[in-house]
Amino acid sequence: MNFNLTDDQRQLQEAAREFARGELPAIAAELERDNKPPSRELVKRFAELGFLGINVSSDLGGLGMGNIEALIVLEEFGKISSA
Repeated sequence: MNFNLTDDQRQLQEAAREFARGELPAIAAELERDNKPPSRELVKRFAELGFLGINVSSDLGGLGMGNIEALIVLEEFGKISSA
């Protein structure tokens, strides 16, 4: 069994990592300090960047990828903040 990421998965991982490291620390600090959920604007931005609906069928507006791809993004975001 091959447990290596595909090229597409590695590209997704790198995109999520760059976004998480570059933009999430300040956002996460504010949300955790104020005990607030992410704003609608932030959720919309996640969607525009392709980080939401990863494992939702493309017929329903998602990217049509699998759970592994969704977890790759969650892992990178979780390295910055579990919130």
